[in-house]
Amino acid sequence: MGILERYLAGHFLRFYLIVILVLLALFGFLDLVDELSEVGEGNYRLRHALWYVAASFPTKLLEFSAIATLMGGSLALAVLVGSREILAMRAAGLSLAQLAWGLLKTVLLLAALLMLDAQFVAPRTSQWGFVMRQQARAGQGTLRTEYGFWSRDGRRFVNVHAIRHGRLPQDVDIYEFDAQGRLLSYLHARQAQVLDESTWRLQQVTEKRWRGGILQTEFLPRLQWRAFLSPRQLATLELPPETLALADLWGYVQYLKATRQKAEGYELLFWQRLLLPLNMAVMVLFLVPVAATNPRGGGFGWQVVAAIVIGVLYFLATQVIANLGLLWNLPPLLTALAPTGLILLLSLGWVRQLRQ
Repeated sequence: MGILERYLAGHFLRFYLIVILVLLALFGFLDLVDELSEVGEGNYRLRHALWYVAASFPTKLLEFSAIATLMGGSLALAVLVGSREILAMRAAGLSLAQLAWGLLKTVLLLAALLMLDAQFVAPRTSQWGFVMRQQARAGQGTLRTEYGFWSRDGRRFVNVHAIRHGRLPQDVDIYEFDAQGRLLSYLHARQAQVLDESTWRLQQVTEKRWRGGILQTEFLPRLQWRAFLSPRQLATLELPPETLALADLWGYVQYLKATRQKAEGYELLFWQRLLLPLNMAVMVLFLVPVAATNPRGGGFGWQVVAAIVIGVLYFLATQVIANLGLLWNLPPLLTALAPTGLILLLSLGWVRQLRQ
């Protein structure tokens, strides 16, 4: 990367960071206002709400990166055009294609870091925030740590040792004691499927019960268990899709398909995150007309405003198209690609107009 490319990359990253921080502050404030209505439920306090909102920032970073690429890039180039620095670069031999390629390399490097965030950082912080929030709201009787999930109802206890893909309970132990604290029954299941808040389908079950002073053991391929977890306790057990890592999302999609369950929502989220580098790269095309405008021309301000407005519309269109795709049962990959395709067509049209 040459000196001019590094200079462009520095300006782009500076304004990208400014836009991201503004978006995080704005939407974080709105989330906090929404959370204030939950403060006071169970043990949920203001400090929990603040930590919960802060823990969601790495995930929001993924949601805002495409629009921040366009907005931040437009503002960065606007400053360079206004100060005649772009004109000096082009006079020094830097073509528009080289300028776009320099920005694209910076964006792709940034996108690679964001993919690491999507797999390793965002899932950890958002899951911690979600579990902390749900446990505080549920109050006493529920505990979830990295070593498993515990809940109780009177003299009955359930322990889930692991949760595969953030949604499937594994190695489930269920204990029941009498009034004197003596064990009456014990169930162990290799895996469980949560059908609803009151019914679990246990698989590969080992059941042990004391009957007449004799311990009896029975092995069952599956067993319906009437759960005692409240909706809030159950919410602590199951993680929302947006808190899952890419690998967990894809694994859960395959599980749902194998068991003939609806997987479109999870698959759409997976493709939206996986296609983030492509979305950010397409935004670079929108920056070319901004860099090519004459600061003395009447269309310069319009170019910058148009790029920012289109970025906002892209963000809104992504949400609308996603909901319509799920409503109309469109292929998730097609739904995820649709907003990017529209932006690509607009970008190519804008660049063609620039050449004329």
